[in-house]
Amino acid sequence: MFGKKKQTVNDFDEKIKAAKYERIYQSLKDILKIEIKAQGKDEIDYAATCSAIKTKARLAIDFVADLDKNGNDEN
Repeated sequence: MFGKKKQTVNDFDEKIKAAKYERIYQSLKDILKIEIKAQGKDEIDYAATCSAIKTKARLAIDFVADLDKNGNDEN
């Protein structure tokens, strides 16, 4: 009975780790693909591209940080 509960906690921890890994991995892949073109031109808008990269990275960081919270608002 006690072993089953511990196994459930371990399964949950593994799922959280897998979700973190997948989110970070997918975000990094997406960041590599980001290339925003200047409006009406075939040139890259570097300011907009950098902004999009920062936004994507921030979303991934916030997602992982939210998973790391233990239900309290200390972080």
